[in-house]
Amino acid sequence: MTGFTAALYQDLPFPVLIVDAQACILSCNDAAARVFGRVAGDASAPGSPVIDDPAIADIFARHAAGGRENAHPFFFKVGPNAGLEATAHVIALPGEADGPRYALLLRSLLSGGSHGEQILLGQRIASALDTMEEGFAIFDRHERLVLFNRSYRERCGRARGAVRVGATFESIVRANIRAGMFPGIREGTPEADAIVRARLASHRTAGSGGDVFSFGDDRWLRAESHVAETGDIVALRIDVTELKRAEAALEEKRREYFSLLQILPDMIVRFDRDLSILFANDSYAHHVGSTADALIGVCLRDVACAPEQTAALIDIAGYTPERPVKTREISTQGADGEQDWMLWTAVATFDDDGVCEVVAIGRDITETKRQQARVEAQADELRRKNEALDQFTATVSHDLKAPLRHLSMFAEMISEDLHRGEFAELPNYADHVRKSAARMRRIIDSLLEYSQIAYRIAAPKPVDLSGVVHDALALLESHVQESGGTVAVAAMPEVMGDRELLKRLAQNLIGNALKYRRPEHAPVVRVYCREDESGLDFVVEDEGIGIDPQHVDRIFEVFQRLHRNETVYQGTGIGLALARRIAESHNGLITLDTSYGPGARFVVTFPQTAKPRGNDRGKPGEETDRR
Repeated sequence: MTGFTAALYQDLPFPVLIVDAQACILSCNDAAARVFGRVAGDASAPGSPVIDDPAIADIFARHAAGGRENAHPFFFKVGPNAGLEATAHVIALPGEADGPRYALLLRSLLSGGSHGEQILLGQRIASALDTMEEGFAIFDRHERLVLFNRSYRERCGRARGAVRVGATFESIVRANIRAGMFPGIREGTPEADAIVRARLASHRTAGSGGDVFSFGDDRWLRAESHVAETGDIVALRIDVTELKRAEAALEEKRREYFSLLQILPDMIVRFDRDLSILFANDSYAHHVGSTADALIGVCLRDVACAPEQTAALIDIAGYTPERPVKTREISTQGADGEQDWMLWTAVATFDDDGVCEVVAIGRDITETKRQQARVEAQADELRRKNEALDQFTATVSHDLKAPLRHLSMFAEMISEDLHRGEFAELPNYADHVRKSAARMRRIIDSLLEYSQIAYRIAAPKPVDLSGVVHDALALLESHVQESGGTVAVAAMPEVMGDRELLKRLAQNLIGNALKYRRPEHAPVVRVYCREDESGLDFVVEDEGIGIDPQHVDRIFEVFQRLHRNETVYQGTGIGLALARRIAESHNGLITLDTSYGPGARFVVTFPQTAKPRGNDRGKPGEETDRR
């Protein structure tokens, strides 16, 4: 080969091989050297044939005689386990003493093509592909590697040596497994075979979005396959490690956000403009009797509690960019029958079409509402007590001043009579002083007793009302005998309270019934209980002089006596006030039944009973004890 010819064939952009009749390479240009892994122009021992065919000498001779315009397909061996299929022109070279020689001009790696493959095999395109960050490779229809860039080889890390022209895709995958590029996968295991099958399936599924897999040392790749018109498979390997790390960080934040939403005691629900639920935490799901997963896609209107109250919150048209927030207090009846309160705050977000989503947060404010009610009740009670205290102070001041005035007046009269030496009226004056002092003592004792009654009992216990009434009658035995009266007592249940206070309550009510009797008539008193849904009524009724209904608001006040003549009806006017205070200390209420007559009927209503005593309770009119 002349120097000019050699220089010309070296500069050709496509591979050129100089072979003998057995297809052993005698020399090659730079393009062929890159493909076959040889040194351009090497004239050393030819080595093994690059075309494995016993009749290759006859084929070369026949193709060379057929003319240079025809390209013929050959399968070339590139390595021990690799090869490539290409078309080539066969040109006979001038004869040599050791046998015929041929120039093989490789024109295309694909049958029927020529010009495009010349470009692909050109050094400029190969250099351009090496600048790509993505791994790029072309496999023929037999899954043999035809072309690849530097990034594709480097993506294989320790298995980069397996990436060479003619290597099959499967052999590259298995080399990567041997090199440990698939974390946790060892060669020869079922897991390794599964990896090979998965990678082959992905490689052969062209046109899909690709799949992402862990590869190498904490790296992630996305593999994509595309089929060219020629039937070749273009494989891309894109490093998505940073994207996966960002996704992992985002997922971690999402899990933290989701966990936070689940552990919050508040109820959270997110819905779109069609009222379709997009998210609900466990608190909300439990509130509506469902699960968070089951609520996704459900219409909010179908599960919302108290629809008439929540209508404003789910009214999408009611949200505007100027007023995107709504707040409502919503009350419902809980499983225990008690009223529950929720404070709902809804915030809308907008797109070009208006409201796109609404996030509603509900907070249980039942206890807050109850505390507010308790505070208001305590404030009302405090106000009532202050008013009562003012009235009590004025009354006490007035009633205590009366005996003091008497004491002062008669003491002064005694002093004047003594000064004049007149002693006739002194015994009468002394008797008035004694009575005034006694009255003051009774008033003071009553006030002391009244003040010692607490409005709340620290440790209420079950108290048998029948036993309480019997104890009270024991204390009133002399009054009953003196009046010649009759007290009929029915069997009664238990209530929660203080036995001593309830005994005093019964004593005061029965004592009043015995005291305010009709002249010349023996008193008749009936004591019984009646029950309904509101609680238990403790009833004391008589056939005495009765009470004018117009005084119903006065009789329970301190020192309010309707009968001022103590020679007929003695008392301090504190008995019914004391009875009311005892009833209130048991969360009860005492009233005068103005519809009853003749006589008076007092009813003490307790909010609930304790354990019933079976069948020993009597009905009104069924007398179980008579004194």
